[in-house]
Amino acid sequence: MHQRKNVVSGFKARLASAVVILSCFAPLWVNAGPEAPGGVDREAVIIWSQGVRLAGDVYRPHDSIDGHKLPGILMVPGWGGNKENVGKNYASYFAEAGFVVLAFDFKGWGKSDGPLLAATKLEPTEESAEVTLKATHVRKVVSPFSMAADVRAALHYLGGEPGVMSNKLGIWGTSMGGALALVSATGDDRIKAYVTQMGPVNYSYNLKQLPAEMMRQAEAEAARGEIPPYPGPESESDPRLRGYPDWVALKQFEPLATLNRLDAPTLIIDAEDETLFDPSKNGGLLYESIKGRLPSRYVTYPGGHYEMYQGENLSASRGEALAWFVKYLN
Repeated sequence: MHQRKNVVSGFKARLASAVVILSCFAPLWVNAGPEAPGGVDREAVIIWSQGVRLAGDVYRPHDSIDGHKLPGILMVPGWGGNKENVGKNYASYFAEAGFVVLAFDFKGWGKSDGPLLAATKLEPTEESAEVTLKATHVRKVVSPFSMAADVRAALHYLGGEPGVMSNKLGIWGTSMGGALALVSATGDDRIKAYVTQMGPVNYSYNLKQLPAEMMRQAEAEAARGEIPPYPGPESESDPRLRGYPDWVALKQFEPLATLNRLDAPTLIIDAEDETLFDPSKNGGLLYESIKGRLPSRYVTYPGGHYEMYQGENLSASRGEALAWFVKYLN
């Protein structure tokens, strides 16, 4: 118990200086409604990721013709975001323009199931077997590797839809979702267009305040059962950040590590007055790294991070994204 308290207090002391930067991953809040527009059909679906059920919504043009396939777009929400956030103002907008669009909740968030943590050690069995047990339903963990697996699962689901052109997929991510989308975009040749909106893609820079030595100590103590296997309230650093961040995993997350494999035309959208992270070390760096070898565009809009989700910025930025998808997916 004493060791655990030291780790927790050490984390909070180190994280204090990183709070401003990390606030860039805070949830996307938009006025999401339960219904799709009249020109769009919405279907609730189940996606399996690492043995966990994810809740998803597939949006299709209402006048789509049976047997006629359309390009698909996967929507990736940010830290604390969910499918309702991106559904009304983004997914339905793209679907009205002639795309099949999938939005989903990460495991442990929104309407998705989360992992189960058994209260006691299970009896060993040779084969899979049904058991009755007491367990904790793990919720609201922010772990980029788990979330990246959810993105891959959702992408495979979308690519398997009968009405989708599986070789013409686009991926759109906002805030942390932009970084998660980049991981899939560099690892799947079906993705023909990538849009990142205010994505903090450079975690080694953004989390440079977190010392590697402390992260290794936390990994060792988690492996030995000296701290919880899943982060909880003790991992919180800022009330503006929803959920429980896995700081070790976030520190290890390197979306730019495989940037040389990015072949998809890339649209990067940032806020001109972004104060939550340094755009020049994130979206700007991404653009400078790829502009000479693949179609790319870097666009900024006036205002700060959250102004992008409302008013003229919302209309203009999603219009820019739609034009990008129309150009490279049709």
